[in-house]
Amino acid sequence: MAETAEQYFKCYYTGKWEHDLAWRIHDLKYSHSTQDENVGGGRVKNVNTTLNSTIAKIAAVEDDKIVRELRHKIETVKNYELTLDHYHVELLKLRYAKKRHTWINDSNRLYKSARQCQKDLKAIKKDFTESVLFQPVEN
Repeated sequence: MAETAEQYFKCYYTGKWEHDLAWRIHDLKYSHSTQDENVGGGRVKNVNTTLNSTIAKIAAVEDDKIVRELRHKIETVKNYELTLDHYHVELLKLRYAKKRHTWINDSNRLYKSARQCQKDLKAIKKDFTESVLFQPVEN
């Protein structure tokens, strides 16, 4: 299913992606699902297991497909946000906040008419969808 600009903005401004990313990194770092490969006994000499496990955890986080995808999506919206002026950024923040208000309340805060805010939001979504930034992540 192709994601829309609406979904991108909603997930970004509600903090869903940040939460999912933090949870996934935590899950990868602290999951204890590794199997003991030393089934038959014996000793391993001259191996720093603490260093090896730390490197393995870092590599697991950096190589994870879900982590890369979430980071890409967050960076996509952040980079697009840099191209917008203050009014458009505030419009996006108000419309996609966790606790949404009516168009009238949002337009009063931005000193514009409700219809003008709706037109501006539609233009932002169209521009975001057509931009180079809105491309799928390459794995």
